[in-house]
Amino acid sequence: MRQSARTVTRKEPTVYRRTLARAIEIAGGPENLGRFLACTPGEIAKWSSGESNPPMPFFLAMVDITAANALTPEALQNLPAARARGSTWMPAPDTR
Repeated sequence: MRQSARTVTRKEPTVYRRTLARAIEIAGGPENLGRFLACTPGEIAKWSSGESNPPMPFFLAMVDITAANALTPEALQNLPAARARGSTWMPAPDTR
């Protein structure tokens, strides 16, 4: 008997989903994180549900966000150049 291929959705929290959840919290919501990372709401939803894991550059950007507890320019350095240019996030002016 042949088994049919099916999508496996992980229900338990994984390091990807925990990191994403914290990055969403830091960003102030999935929409803000999506704008920052220049990704679609559908991508964020798939990653949040466990339907798929974020590609490694996005995961590393989220790790940077969670480590710094902020949306940082350094986090965008992990993303492919084309995606990073699509970000609508602007760094705060340096007031030092």
